[in-house]
Amino acid sequence: MHIAALIVALVTAPGTFLVFNGADSYVEIPSSPAHSLTPAGLTVAVWMRPDSLAFAKTEGSLASQQYVHWLGKGQSGQQEWTFRMYSLTQPGPRQNRISFYAFSPPGGRGCGSYFQDPIQPGRWIHVVGVIDPSVQQVSIYKNGQLRHSDSYASLAPGPQMGGAPMRIGSKDLTSYFQGAIGPIEIWNRALSATEVAALFNAGAVPQNGLAAQYYVSEGSGSTIHDAVGHHDGAIHGASWGQGAGSIATGGGQSGGGC
Repeated sequence: MHIAALIVALVTAPGTFLVFNGADSYVEIPSSPAHSLTPAGLTVAVWMRPDSLAFAKTEGSLASQQYVHWLGKGQSGQQEWTFRMYSLTQPGPRQNRISFYAFSPPGGRGCGSYFQDPIQPGRWIHVVGVIDPSVQQVSIYKNGQLRHSDSYASLAPGPQMGGAPMRIGSKDLTSYFQGAIGPIEIWNRALSATEVAALFNAGAVPQNGLAAQYYVSEGSGSTIHDAVGHHDGAIHGASWGQGAGSIATGGGQSGGGC
């Protein structure tokens, strides 16, 4: 077997996860510095599985560029960071695009990086977003591979810690993700490309700077638990799911900007 194929074969998708209905389900975790940018940076790693390519509750100023925020921390006047996926509600130039953005607190304009690959609903993707203040860059990784880095130097003021809760399945209860989300890890520093690759390929979780870790393995109940800092989250409408799943493969284009 080819080495690359062997590595993929060794990686397993989440066996327990939360399923979001795309209408009103989400998880809310009270604001904590553990989820915010620090002088050493921020890294957020998460398994996500889109179950649709056209979402019912989206946002965006253009009909052909509607999107949902599926994990993020930010609300009016206290924007920080978010993951976004564009909907096929009306096909446009950003179809299938998955992005990671950093914002200044007022919001509006953000800077981010993205990958835009063909997506098959029901397949898992490991996504990592990194904000690195030392070089003023926002980076996104897919399945352990760096896809793009882009500067946020033009943001004034730059990204800062805020008081908004972190939400899963939504960011500010405007748009809602339809699909599943599994384990989430957050570090209070910028992980290196080598660390992100080892996280995906070998499940090697760096302990240095690990600020929050949600295994999402409870399987029942209305709470997800943080194994590191005990910043637990309340489940609103999302249901528990179990079972083996396949991991997305293949590539496409990537980019970024402000």
